[in-house]
Amino acid sequence: MSAMPAGWTEVSDSPRVGASPARAQLRAERRAELKLARRSRQRWAIGGCSILGATFVLTVGILDVLH
Repeated sequence: MSAMPAGWTEVSDSPRVGASPARAQLRAERRAELKLARRSRQRWAIGGCSILGATFVLTVGILDVLH
């Protein structure tokens, strides 16, 4: 089994073509916005499920007392 040529295995330190600092900054900001939006949706989902569960427990408790 032979090794790959050195040109293929070396890591280049030069920046990628088309990757400008401004685009990278915009991409990072967009990722941060999406992360915050995802956290907000998760909090609302957890709150909604908590309310739904509490309502279910309360309903079962009331029906158990009334029965």
